[in-house]
Amino acid sequence: MSGALILVLYWRSFTSPFVYDDLEQIVNNPNLSTWGSFVQRFLLHPVELTTSFLGYAGSTYRPLFWFSLFIDRALWGLDAGGYHATNIALHLINSNLAFALLRRLKMPLVPAAAVCLLWLSLPINTEVVAWISGRSYALCTLFVLVCLLSALNSIRHGGWTWRLACFFAAFCAGLSHELGILILPLLLLLLLLIEEQRSKNLSITLATLGLAAFAIEAVRFSVKVKSFSGIASFKWAGLALSKYLTLTILPLHMSVERSTFFSLGQSHPWLLAAIVCFVLAFGYAAFQRRNHPALLGGLTWFLICIAPFVVFTNYQGLAERFAYLASVGIVVAIIAVCSIPNQPRLRKVLAGIIALWAVWNLYRTTTRVADWADPVQLFAHSLQATPQSPSLHYNLAYSQKVKGDLHAALDEYQRTIQLDSNYPHAYASLGDVYLQLGSFGEAQAAYKQALAQAPDDIPTLLNSGTADQSVGETSEAETNYQRVLQLDPSNSAAHVNLGVLYMKENRSNDAAKQFAVAVDQKTKDPIPYFNLAVLYQQSGQHDQALALYKRVLELKPNDEDTLANIKLLEQTH
Repeated sequence: MSGALILVLYWRSFTSPFVYDDLEQIVNNPNLSTWGSFVQRFLLHPVELTTSFLGYAGSTYRPLFWFSLFIDRALWGLDAGGYHATNIALHLINSNLAFALLRRLKMPLVPAAAVCLLWLSLPINTEVVAWISGRSYALCTLFVLVCLLSALNSIRHGGWTWRLACFFAAFCAGLSHELGILILPLLLLLLLLIEEQRSKNLSITLATLGLAAFAIEAVRFSVKVKSFSGIASFKWAGLALSKYLTLTILPLHMSVERSTFFSLGQSHPWLLAAIVCFVLAFGYAAFQRRNHPALLGGLTWFLICIAPFVVFTNYQGLAERFAYLASVGIVVAIIAVCSIPNQPRLRKVLAGIIALWAVWNLYRTTTRVADWADPVQLFAHSLQATPQSPSLHYNLAYSQKVKGDLHAALDEYQRTIQLDSNYPHAYASLGDVYLQLGSFGEAQAAYKQALAQAPDDIPTLLNSGTADQSVGETSEAETNYQRVLQLDPSNSAAHVNLGVLYMKENRSNDAAKQFAVAVDQKTKDPIPYFNLAVLYQQSGQHDQALALYKRVLELKPNDEDTLANIKLLEQTH
């Protein structure tokens, strides 16, 4: 049943493209191409992250997440459907593992099944399931649940098989995502709920988890992981906690980027009321723990799993994917509420409300999955939740540019700059759009703004040179191309552009030198081969010209200009 449900919810994902961070982490990531580069980049070193949100850099170490992408790259190449299938399979497995864990904790069959089906269809989980780059949360959750099941079996039955399974699952969880550190507090919660007595097996199991945690930290220390977090203020923690509750239960507007969502300078009159309500609910659950342990267990599970993202501020601040594991607890608590009333009629009313909520979840999840299938729709709808996000406006503009809607992209890039004037990529992308529209003066101005903030950005220098050349400022263009060659002497595009510039200035010898360098670098751009062939043809070096024309036809078959020049060469022989 869970398999059928997940296919109904996520069938669009099989045809969804790479989007957002997928482009950098998968499509344009050469380190996923070979085993040697993968080991060097992701096993032996952490991944550095720089954040404008906090203003300092940190790093993460999630080699199993990257290994899963490496395997997908080997199997599927750049076919996004295969990667999405892996994400969907992980979500399905996690749902079934959660069901097994609840049954192991003696939750009745129907409530346990209801929890897992509801959790499977929660809208907030779409960011982890429908977004390939969100996989680390699902992968870590898989190992967390396997570890908890193995630990409970180790305590109950003993045996080194369960202890080894417990150790390796905990170790793998920690190498998938930092959330693996929550295994020990989650296990202690489960032991309290089932009132497990102290025993030798319990001590050995806890020692096993402690050893796994030590091993993880030893590996992280050896590769020099630099954490990035700070203690959040009470106001931030309260706002984040209330928002995660809202997003888990009733997410009207969803967004892939929420670093601009909260303004601590504004008043939040509802915050105190929300905190009081949650404290009262938690207090009631604690009071009723003997009669309804699932209610307290669910709320406590939620608090444990969401605490790292509430108590500590991280590189983004708030994100829907952070609630993936925590949301299991909320669903458990909601289902547990149905068992509280003694009156059958009231229970039916509560069950009816949950049924309506389930239907709404199905609707909201399918619409959000549809968003992930269309990048323009994804970013446009995300802006309904976080309209002040420069990153969302920038990514919307990029997606519109890819679709060919240049004027819409122009508006979004300008909106990005209005929200964040220190965004060099936005200025550079604005220049790219102006360049495509033939507005060379505006492109030139945009590139100058970008280079004022990032003077050594090679793509911007190249495009700025093109804009300069288009408005007749050839000396400025030459300066930009020469700057590229100072930064990267082997940059064939700069040599080609300089060669074209020199040809227009009738500096044939200088042009030939630049084209020759590009040809020696075996560039796949046919322009230097063609232009150097033309120069050879003009100087009477017909054999050299013919060889280069043939190379042009290999790179650009049936090129009319090349065929015409070859015919002219044959006539002169």
